[in-house]
Amino acid sequence: MKWEDVRKQYPNTFVKFEIVESHIEEDKEIVDEVAFIKPIKDGKEAMKEHLKCKTGQYVYNTVKSRVEIQLVKYIGIRGKM
Repeated sequence: MKWEDVRKQYPNTFVKFEIVESHIEEDKEIVDEVAFIKPIKDGKEAMKEHLKCKTGQYVYNTVKSRVEIQLVKYIGIRGKM
């Protein structure tokens, strides 16, 4: 399901989804297509659902025109033991 379709069906609502298709722009992953899981009624429930998310699942508000996920580069730990 395209993100635009999710926004039309669930305006101004938190939703839980998995990424199906995305692309990278600079240091962000831009989501094009999602596997919709469920709508979430309010911010409090959204936080609870966010904490229960498995790898690849996200909670996002449909007020945003597109889903952007900031990519973080893992550098690692240096030092002596």
